[in-house]
Amino acid sequence: MRITTNMQLTDALASQARASQQVYNLTKQASTGLKINAPSDDPAGYASVVTANAQISVLQARSATIDNANGDLNLADGALASAGDLMIQAKQLAITSADGSQSTSDRANAAAQISQIAQQLIGLGNTQGASGYIFGGTKTDTPPFSANGAFNGNAGVTQVEVATGVLAQSNASGANAFTAAGGRDVIADLQSLASALSSNDVSAIQSSIGTMGADGDQLVAARVNAGVAASTLQSSSQIISSALITVQTTAAGESNADIPTVYSELTQAQTSYTSALSVNHQILSMFQANQNI
Repeated sequence: MRITTNMQLTDALASQARASQQVYNLTKQASTGLKINAPSDDPAGYASVVTANAQISVLQARSATIDNANGDLNLADGALASAGDLMIQAKQLAITSADGSQSTSDRANAAAQISQIAQQLIGLGNTQGASGYIFGGTKTDTPPFSANGAFNGNAGVTQVEVATGVLAQSNASGANAFTAAGGRDVIADLQSLASALSSNDVSAIQSSIGTMGADGDQLVAARVNAGVAASTLQSSSQIISSALITVQTTAAGESNADIPTVYSELTQAQTSYTSALSVNHQILSMFQANQNI
């Protein structure tokens, strides 16, 4: 078949267009750092990247939620530790006040200290975290304890998703820590001790020593349970972090361009494009010469 100048020009222009497109694609990769910028670049690869990015979003949201819950549990641990220290003080005051050598005035002073401890305990029970009041059960938007120590929360358990379809406890139980739901009404016991001290009731003061010990044990048990929940969330957070790194690495490998290779190919593509322009110029000159004959 005879190759005409017109056919040569058509082929040359097509070659120039391909070279121009390659320069454009490689320039875009070099500027964005991505080898897949649109579905047309690589349909299968683009679908994989979209799926990976969706997984990354889910894992990041899950990780943030777990971190907030873990922060609240750590806050609860600190509050329960402080509450335990207060109960140790209360028990020591009860022991000292049960001594027959204490005067009515001494016990009145102790009563004031116990009342202050009760108020401090109420303050700790109304501790707020990222999710609201941390000891109110599922009622996180209002203070769980009133000014006189009445519990207005509930024993509900809040949960966060640590894996698809898998939930873990995300709160510490204020009901079990401070109220009769856990065995003793800690604040009421303190108030009873303050009343016994104010009325100089030695027998009641002596009885309260064991009660203060039981209250302290109850707070320790609640702190242990909060620690177990925090440990579970921490383990879940580590697993999610590992999974996130894996998915991000996969997505990056699918979408990120190999920059040194891109620049090398871009240089070659630019050379090819320049060459195509030169060839097309020569062919076009020949075509115009033939048209003038």
